Amino acid sequence: MRSAKQWWSRVATARASALATPNTATRAVHQGAIKVFTSDWAHEELPEGHRFPMQKYRLVREELQADASLRGKISIQRAPLIERSELEVVHDADYVGRVFGGGLTAKENRAIGFPWTPKSVQRYRASAGGTLAALRALMSDEGAMVASHAAGGTHHAFRGAGEGFCVFNDIAVAAVTARSFHREEALPILVVDLDVHQGNGTADIFEGDDDVFTFSVHGANNYPWKTRRTSDLDVDVPDGTTDDEYLEALRPSLARAFDSCEPKLVIFQAGVDALSEDSFGRLALTRQGLIRRNNLVYDHCIARGCKLLICMGGGYSRPIGATVDAHADVFRVAALKYSAAAAEGRGRAREGEAS
Repeated sequence: MRSAKQWWSRVATARASALATPNTATRAVHQGAIKVFTSDWAHEELPEGHRFPMQKYRLVREELQADASLRGKISIQRAPLIERSELEVVHDADYVGRVFGGGLTAKENRAIGFPWTPKSVQRYRASAGGTLAALRALMSDEGAMVASHAAGGTHHAFRGAGEGFCVFNDIAVAAVTARSFHREEALPILVVDLDVHQGNGTADIFEGDDDVFTFSVHGANNYPWKTRRTSDLDVDVPDGTTDDEYLEALRPSLARAFDSCEPKLVIFQAGVDALSEDSFGRLALTRQGLIRRNNLVYDHCIARGCKLLICMGGGYSRPIGATVDAHADVFRVAALKYSAAAAEGRGRAREGEAS
């Protein structure tokens, strides 16, 4: 059990780190409370001993709700269930139907990594539905610059198949929906995938698509092995990569991705499985290193005035606390960063009126 002193020490550290990176905004950010959609209400109990830490979603929501520094800066929203027609903008109708109806083969379910149950279908729908709802909230509010889903990031899902704990590709569904209904405000779209595993499904879906630029930084020797695809920009990092080494690789490649794409919308897959404690990660990043990573992404978005959609991605540390804290930091840092940028923008506006 965490003591109150430990809790607030960690919150204070994360808050200071979120505000430590200079704000380089070139236009005012008019951001109210950031919508954080959550879908843990739809999650089922996995078989005992299953490797996937389903409880992390609830624990992240509870940590965000308990953080007094975020009051008025985030708004927790219930993720809706996505409809079949909304999935079929990306996924094959036959595949969607077989997932909904329990028609996947045993081999397909093994590739995904979850047993099929009617309850699991509800979770898959909420996982994609939360990201789509965040996208719609972001694009329907001209003043909003960031919205998020504390789940999703299921980047290993292909059009007609799932794998690696990913059934439906919520990133792709959000991007295609944005292109269909918010074309002028959304295009081009940049997918920034910083999960430790390459975003192979997303890369495959958008291969040759000039509207969507896929960028992935991942462990060179990590999953996926047989089904890896080529992103518009891939950066492989070796086993044991530390904070400074990771950020040295990320800084120029992130700038290159933004320069190449010049996005109006960024979708950030913010997996935290690069942590040194992670069971699957093979890298050696710390919590502070990931906070610095998050700040780099947010500063680019603020400086360039593009909208940002955040989804959660992977995290598998044992014990689970390191993963929960790092996931919560993704949303905490965004809330504090964008709140500070908005306050700065309002201050500049008042100075302009006074002069």
